[in-house]
Order: sequence, then structure tokens, then C-alpha cells
Amino acid sequence: MTVRTSMLVLLGCWAAGCASSTEPVTEPTTEAPTATAPDTAAATAEPAATQTPATSAPEVKVSLEDAAKKYVAESSAAWAAKDAKKQTALYTPDAVVALPGPKGLEEAKATDMEKGLASYFTAFPDLKLTYTRVVGKGNLAVAEWVFTGTNKGEHMGKPATNKKVGYRGASVLTFAPDGRVKHETVYFDMGTMMGQLGLGPKGAPVRPVEATPTAAPELMFAKDGESPNEAVARSWFSTSEKGDAKALMALASDDIVVSNQYMPADTKGKKALEKETAEGSKAFTDQKTSVVVCVPAGDLVACEYSWQATWKGPAMGMKPTGKTGNVHSLEVLRVKDGKVAQTTAYANGVEFASSFGLMDEKPAGAPPAKGPAPKKSP
Repeated sequence: MTVRTSMLVLLGCWAAGCASSTEPVTEPTTEAPTATAPDTAAATAEPAATQTPATSAPEVKVSLEDAAKKYVAESSAAWAAKDAKKQTALYTPDAVVALPGPKGLEEAKATDMEKGLASYFTAFPDLKLTYTRVVGKGNLAVAEWVFTGTNKGEHMGKPATNKKVGYRGASVLTFAPDGRVKHETVYFDMGTMMGQLGLGPKGAPVRPVEATPTAAPELMFAKDGESPNEAVARSWFSTSEKGDAKALMALASDDIVVSNQYMPADTKGKKALEKETAEGSKAFTDQKTSVVVCVPAGDLVACEYSWQATWKGPAMGMKPTGKTGNVHSLEVLRVKDGKVAQTTAYANGVEFASSFGLMDEKPAGAPPAKGPAPKKSP
């Protein structure tokens, strides 16, 4: 979308430089992702015909708030114990985990996660996964988290770097009636992690290593029918895709902070954001933001969406590839007095690089592999 287009080039260049050494944590399949929208069919399904109404037990339904709180507590404990089986036990037997990657939104069975998790536990023996914020409604919860650790073992085919990493990510969780997760989409930037490990392009700016959070996670759940700020969030996306910087600024608070986790720095204030939006709309044309779902609760609205555009203009020292690409994203907006006061966005630079032609053998207009790093701008 327009808010970040002037920054996505750096993201893509960064990812292209490390893409050869990165791959999704879970093993991808070629199946299309399932929709992360509320699904009540499972709750009303009839039991097997081996029971009679007189002897069958009533189906237990767990509230979203109870399910999400339990997931956060038990997932935190599983990561702390480095227990992959304990983590996968939080999912239904047929659960699917999706992750944006080189082929788009790639899926794997949750039961196949154990090997990937075990490799992280070996590569980062002091790792911590700390949940920071959860917003939920219906049977959906968006859980934001911070991953921290020191690379002491082989990771993705690379030897240990002994460097610390600390990056933010988020998961969109769809809960089954029994309180277990039946679908998860994980968002984090592979380029940020590789850059912090010192494996990104030389000289490319990287987001500072996050410290392990110490505060309890912020938990917000919508009441039935509550969605006071969803309209503001949807207007934010529809306005930004038009490339009208001034119209977008009318929806922002004066002290807005845009924190794109795939970029090396936050954007603070209307003036800086307006400049980025104007520059981005010139480089990326025919923008389209397709919102999959929004999860509003209190002053927060978490929206999952895909962003499509055609790279037609120069951006940050690079010539356009002429490619039309598509990127999957998750964005959490905080709304204050009807204005967007803060946004935190998650996406994977590897998907951008692949989708917009930066990982082709000879992408049109791409800089040489060992060329100078683009200027910092996010």
C-alpha cells in the first residue's frame, strides 16, 4: 500500500541479497491458503451416529478470550522449555500454518512444525519468544510477539555467527470450538533476521536488535457487535492505495508513528509520512489493497491484507523492474479520536523480492549483486 511503497524497494533489495540462504520455517506446499475468516461450521457439526441424544455429551465450546489466553500462556511455556511437541499440541490434528515466502503464501501442516522448531532451539539455545499484544474477535486473534536469542548453532545452512537477534512478528490465529488453533498465518521479515545475523548485503541498514520485553502482554477482546474503529482502518487502506498523500494525512494524527517491521527505522510525524507516500505512489502504480479480514477491539484494529502494484518508476537508486507483484501483510492500527495514531506492519521481504522480480536471474533494472546499498529512507 502507499504508506510503505517508497520503503518496499529497500526491503526487496535487502531480501534479494539474503534470499539464497533463507527459506520458510515450515515446509511449503502448493495448496492455496485457507481463508482466515470466522468459521462456525465446526461448532454446529453433528456428532457421529454411534451416540444417542440420551448418552451423548454436550460439545464443549471455549470462548475466544479463554482460548487465546491459554494459547499465549502455553505457547510461551513451550518455547521457554524448548518443547516442540508441547507447542504443536496447541493445534488441531488437521491444522495448517501459512507463511509468506518466495512463492507467496506457503502452507504446511502444523504437525510438521516440530522439525523446524527443533532447528531454532538448536540454533538459538537462549531464545525467547515473548508475546506483547493480542487483539481478538469472533474466533480470530492476532498475537504479536518478539523473538530474541543468540545464534550459537547452524541456522538455515549457515554456521553460527554468535550474533544476537531481536525482531518482531505476529500470528493470525483461527481457533476451533475446542480452543485449539486450526489455522495460523505467521508474519515476520526474514531480511531483518538475516541482517541482524550479519548475513545480509554489506552496508545495508538493519532494524536494531529488540530487547526481550518484560511487560505483560496487552490483551484486548471485542464485545459482541463492537467495531467502532474498523471503518477508520478500512478507510486508511482504501485511501492509501489511491496515492493521494494529502487525503491520507487527513486520516492521521499529527504525531503518527508508522512502524514497518521490515524496515530499518520507524516513520514519525505527518510530514515524513506524506513525503514517503508521495514518492511511493510515483514508483508503484495501479496499487490495490485487498483486505482479507479486520479484527477490531478497543482502540486497536488488526487487518490482514494483500497489496498489489506495478513497479514502474525509479525508487531509492534502483530502476523499476516493470513487474506487477503481490505482497501479503498484517497491520495493527491504533486509533485515537477517529485518527490513525500508530501502525505496526509485518511482511516478509523475501516475498516482495520474488514477486517484483528482484530474485530473477537478470531482473530488469536491478542493481548488481555487489553494488552499493540503497540509501536509508524506510
